[in-house]
Amino acid sequence: MSMSIRTGLVALGALLPFAAAQAQQAASAAARNNDVLAEIIITATRVAQPASQALEPIVVIDRVALEDSLASDVGDVLRFHAGIDLGRSGGPGQPLSLFIRGTKSDQSIIMIDGVRINPGTYGGAPLQNLAPELFERIEIVKGPRSAIYGTDAIGGVVNLITRRSGPNGIDAMLGYGTYGTGEFSLAGHYEAGASLLQAALTGERSDGFPTFTADTVDRGYKNLSGTLTAETRIAAVDVGALYWRAAGTSDYSNQVYGNDFPYPVIGFSAAGEDFADSVFAVHAAGNFSERWRTRLTLSRNVDDLHQNQADVYDANLRKDYDITARNTIDLQNDVTIGSGAFGQVLTFGAILTQEHTDSLSFGTQYAVSTNAQTYYLQDQLKFGSSRLLLAGGDYRHPAFGNHATWNAEYGYAATDDLLLTISGGTAFRAPSATDRFGYGANPGLLPEQSRNLEAGIKWRVGKAQQLSLAAFQNTIDDLITTVYAPPMYSPLNINIDRARVRGLEAGWDLQLDDWSLHAEADWQNPRNLADDSLLLRRARQSFSVSGARRFSRGEVGADLLQAGSRADSDVASGAPVTDGGYTLLGLHAKVALTPAWSLTARLENALDRHYELASGYNTAGRALFVATRFSFH
Repeated sequence: MSMSIRTGLVALGALLPFAAAQAQQAASAAARNNDVLAEIIITATRVAQPASQALEPIVVIDRVALEDSLASDVGDVLRFHAGIDLGRSGGPGQPLSLFIRGTKSDQSIIMIDGVRINPGTYGGAPLQNLAPELFERIEIVKGPRSAIYGTDAIGGVVNLITRRSGPNGIDAMLGYGTYGTGEFSLAGHYEAGASLLQAALTGERSDGFPTFTADTVDRGYKNLSGTLTAETRIAAVDVGALYWRAAGTSDYSNQVYGNDFPYPVIGFSAAGEDFADSVFAVHAAGNFSERWRTRLTLSRNVDDLHQNQADVYDANLRKDYDITARNTIDLQNDVTIGSGAFGQVLTFGAILTQEHTDSLSFGTQYAVSTNAQTYYLQDQLKFGSSRLLLAGGDYRHPAFGNHATWNAEYGYAATDDLLLTISGGTAFRAPSATDRFGYGANPGLLPEQSRNLEAGIKWRVGKAQQLSLAAFQNTIDDLITTVYAPPMYSPLNINIDRARVRGLEAGWDLQLDDWSLHAEADWQNPRNLADDSLLLRRARQSFSVSGARRFSRGEVGADLLQAGSRADSDVASGAPVTDGGYTLLGLHAKVALTPAWSLTARLENALDRHYELASGYNTAGRALFVATRFSFH
């Protein structure tokens, strides 16, 4: 175990006695703290439950944290949590990769209100285009969830919940900061009885900074995003609709190579892409009986990415594009059996998807339609101090046949405040259309399959704080990776025999009258067992701590993130390199000028550290952003 992670864990241990002593001072804030530490989540099991009682490892990022972050995308919010690594290929709007517990960026499901937005073409979901201002909270479930969500849920699930709560009225935000970055947000909320109407619109424009460390030309970004949510009750049926759309332009640089092997970089050329991502969903939910509730959701997700320059690898010099259109039917049934000391919730249903992908990239073009089905059954039982979850799923793919996955989780409440858990599960990922038919195509690829084992502790100390500890091992068979073979070094997607990630996570939350503290530490060993090498762009250790001090009319706070070095490959030659470890410090302050008008300032990378999240690509230096918010209620 490295010195940095050992220091982090020691710090957690040293703070425990202090935290226990402070718990008694939190009596006047007990109700508020109880809400913070027992927030209701839905993503882990598809059924509402308090976060503190979940058998699964979860992270909840609430609305206050999203507002205080003043972040341009959700990546800057996720990075302060253990077991989550990011890879960035340049500035605002550039591709953003998410690695949950050492898994690949395309081995986790990203959802908006339960609707999957992972494209069927390139890599992971477009996290760089997700504006935090549009969301009420973010729920992250770590570990396999293929049994109830289908393909891709090897590393976990991230569910972004759109804004729904608050008093009737309008909220507005206007901000500006470093790199010529400007942002506005406007949100309206109306609720009467069982009816709700919520609309939010946010826009961002940034001059950005050079994509590559060796480049000198800034590359900008524009994004206009919005959500519209409507819900009501007709007779005894709850009905609703959701619309989300993000559209804009992202500029970047391409490397220009010389003709002599090993093809040195001799310059950079301007490039850009237009994106339009959207989700439209309608749902209806009602009770067949007092104990049986059914929900039906129909959704359509479109991911449309078009390059603005000709593809030099294409004979007709057409412009590259990646388009995914996915229609989904999601039927869920929840049956409650028993109550009190013995309780049982049976959840079963089906997810039917019809997906069409259309792509032209590096001169390779394809169009593929795929119809897939997931059928699932989950049983949650409570008997005395014990809780048991059993889930099984059957995923059916036209090219890969049927694949069964499962979860088995057991929790024992040693006391009302101490929960011990142990779990196992499997997950599955079908190769994407690009894996099979795009750049580096290999139609003979096998699906990726994983087995996960985990043990954990959740300990609530008094009314104000919670500790957690989890140890896990995730083994992935037939991991898909890209190799570049001589003599032309053309890419080829292949399966490697096996990869394995072992890890340990620790977390601590404290909520007092005027203080809040959150700390997380993570150690993991993500390895390709075929050659005993480290998997790329995953830090072996990280430590983060966030704290805030509240005053009568404002708040000041700080976020500290320390991440270890990571294995990577050189952006030009592909040779193995190491991205150095780094420490980031963020500071923020906000003040309520009036009950309806506030001012917030945030200083990112306050120490002005140079670091890379992908070898050869720039990241932001010291940056200041100031925003003002108005509420009209």
